[in-house]
Amino acid sequence: MSEPGLPFSSSILSAVEQPRPAELALVHGFSHPSALRTAVTCDIVAANPAFTRLFPGLEAGANLLTWMLLDPMARCVLADWETEARLLVGRFREMIGAAQSRRVEEVLRLCRRATDWERLWHGAVPEAASDERIVLVLEPDSGRETAMHAQTFTFEAPHRTWRLDTLVPAG
Repeated sequence: MSEPGLPFSSSILSAVEQPRPAELALVHGFSHPSALRTAVTCDIVAANPAFTRLFPGLEAGANLLTWMLLDPMARCVLADWETEARLLVGRFREMIGAAQSRRVEEVLRLCRRATDWERLWHGAVPEAASDERIVLVLEPDSGRETAMHAQTFTFEAPHRTWRLDTLVPAG
């Protein structure tokens, strides 16, 4: 795991919140990148091999926010890093209002190390936050740009506090 990814202890998630075998099978059943992450703090709970190959250093135990802001690999694999960073930071800013915790403070403390933090934190969330979002990624091996549909799903039954993020090729 890359240092900037901010590992988190699995003890942050209660025993009830640990992914069940069926949920892990769901993540690993996708042939395209998918991962479970906590809704507010963006801790990666589980990720499939396609996800970890596309986003080096962003495996289970890493933090999406700190990876995006502090790991140089984020700028290498996201063709429009600026838009993706603004979206992520903006959503984090919106979600932490009612969710102050020791973990939120820890993530904030680490994110503040990023040279872009103040600008991103105080900036507007871009229009790209539409229902049909395309993320442009650069394949780590070839550098080839690929447009991917980005979708985030919640768990209704049983209710989970994390989200399922998926990327599938567009067109």
